[in-house]
Amino acid sequence: MSDKLENITGSGIPITIKGKEYKLGIFNMRDLADFRQYIKGQRIKIIQDAIQYDSEEMRKKEMEIIQDSVKDKVERAKLTNDILNVYESDRMKMINSILESNINEKKELSTMDGVCFMLWKSLQKYQPEITLKDTDELIDLDNIAEISNVIMKIGGQVKNPPKRAKKK
Repeated sequence: MSDKLENITGSGIPITIKGKEYKLGIFNMRDLADFRQYIKGQRIKIIQDAIQYDSEEMRKKEMEIIQDSVKDKVERAKLTNDILNVYESDRMKMINSILESNINEKKELSTMDGVCFMLWKSLQKYQPEITLKDTDELIDLDNIAEISNVIMKIGGQVKNPPKRAKKK
């Protein structure tokens, strides 16, 4: 594979993965923004799954205790409602903290999820029909290092803009 940008502009970067030829496109800032959102979405999904299981078990136990120990119907209903609100509030706090957090793209790009997602975005430039699931099936322990290196090369580096000169 040639590293010269002029050799690949408009024609894609050829790559063979698991015996099949593909073309990779250079990803852009929009692709990186999509990557950040994907990572946040994955984190939210993990938290929701974990909280849902933990919350359901805890809520069941707390509701049983309320049913067994609180005789007044109004008080029992109020306590039950409070329990539901607390669990929902905790979940929303965690989700909001993820949404407001920064993503370390360089670190995330070194993960299996990161390599897979960015390979998918790059493949979509010339193979728009390819899905993330299809891309996930292309990557394994035998080729992840090579694919990761290719992804890093075609993605370029984000550099800080030069500082402006101060006016006198």
